[in-house]
Amino acid sequence: MSALDKLPMELLPALFKEALTGRHTMTVKAMVAAWPFPCLPVGALMKTPDLETLQAVLAGVDMQLQRKIHSRRRKLQVLDLRKKHHEFWSIWAGAEEGDCSAEAPDKQQVVKVLPRYALRRCLKVVADLWLRPCIDEEQTCLLKWAQLRKGSVEYCCMEMKIWALSSYINPGVFKGFHEEHIENLELMMISWDMLKLSQVAPFLGRMRNLRKFFLTNTVKNVFIIGNRTTDREEKCIRKFISQFYKLDCLQYLSMNGIYFLRDHLHLVLGCLMAPLETLSITSCNLSQSDLNSLSECPKLFQLKHLDLKWYYGCRLQNF
Repeated sequence: MSALDKLPMELLPALFKEALTGRHTMTVKAMVAAWPFPCLPVGALMKTPDLETLQAVLAGVDMQLQRKIHSRRRKLQVLDLRKKHHEFWSIWAGAEEGDCSAEAPDKQQVVKVLPRYALRRCLKVVADLWLRPCIDEEQTCLLKWAQLRKGSVEYCCMEMKIWALSSYINPGVFKGFHEEHIENLELMMISWDMLKLSQVAPFLGRMRNLRKFFLTNTVKNVFIIGNRTTDREEKCIRKFISQFYKLDCLQYLSMNGIYFLRDHLHLVLGCLMAPLETLSITSCNLSQSDLNSLSECPKLFQLKHLDLKWYYGCRLQNF
């Protein structure tokens, strides 16, 4: 541990990569605890699930939080667990062969080093979250760890996917997240009822920086003939749609197989606060009034991409 303070900072990124690749968990733990840079994008080096290594990384963070390590160079403020190529490793790799990704730069997702204004006193943990019926051990470990350290760790999820049965997802699972950090949201509804969706609505409305929203229903019979919604369903539908008023940054909207969209598309489009760049509506049962609203919405006049495949009556229409 004491040797880490004596090593030149320039050696630490390469040393950390070697320790992580070789699964030297004690070394990984010690290096995280004494990390001399503001950001540690460890997720870029952990392409496959590795519970033991993740636990070592989190244990190193705990040592920092508990002030068990008194390193004169300790500066860690952002722990990035996203499994995407990060600019940090490219900077320190230099001309070294065998970079952390074999893909060409223009074909890989690159995460830039977080600017100084994003750094805060509270340690920031950045991760993508995928909620499904069977959450893997790595993600379960991270969620439990973050929930127990709410006061000292700011858990930020920028990309969230929820693929689950209606009986599995509980709105309480969203507690502890800072919704304003979420930029991409994918909701796959498997036999969700409108009551369940309306319970999620307030959570959606707090995503002030949401840019991409994918809403999908995987039920085979995804469309209905005519308007069969009850008063209670109608109230839930309007509660969910009203949240679009709060999505000031939304640019990409995709809706696939959403049965309640019929005769409600004008409400969705009327709630848009910013011009869309991409709109995708597929496998939905649209009415003529829905189609008319597409040409009347000023927030669609700047579209760059439009994908329409809808059910009109019993026929699939393509555009």
